[in-house]
Amino acid sequence: MDINLTIDNFLDTLLGDVVKKVNGIDETVPGIEKTNLGMCFYQSLKNKVFPAEFEANISKGFIKINSLDKPELTKFIGDDAWKDGWFTWEHTLNEKQILHLIVIYRLSYLQHCYPDKFDEIKDIPSSTNMNEYFSKSKEELQDEYNKVKVNVGAN
Repeated sequence: MDINLTIDNFLDTLLGDVVKKVNGIDETVPGIEKTNLGMCFYQSLKNKVFPAEFEANISKGFIKINSLDKPELTKFIGDDAWKDGWFTWEHTLNEKQILHLIVIYRLSYLQHCYPDKFDEIKDIPSSTNMNEYFSKSKEELQDEYNKVKVNVGAN
């Protein structure tokens, strides 16, 4: 599993890009939702946010990010975006897609923070981008979620 390919594949498959004029030339750039979800995922992983906390910060329609990265992120989103120590972004993911995102976060967290524990997980897809998860039902994704126990660093 390649963490970058996995989250990029997830975001690219579910969320589109937009065409934006840059110096008078049309350029394709990631949409705001894609950028925000990617930023939240990467910042959470970088800061070793426990999977249980990441999961608690995403619900249908919204995902929150802690102010730990406020100085770094402020240059991208502005200082006025922070309220009550959190920034909350809206998203359009459904329940199955949220579960999919949580499963790949749990796997990424283990691979990033505890590679030996990641290597112990049985029967995870062998592809580098985890594309197999798109064809799974919500129940099958729940089974994958249950399989990815994060005993180290909080579940």
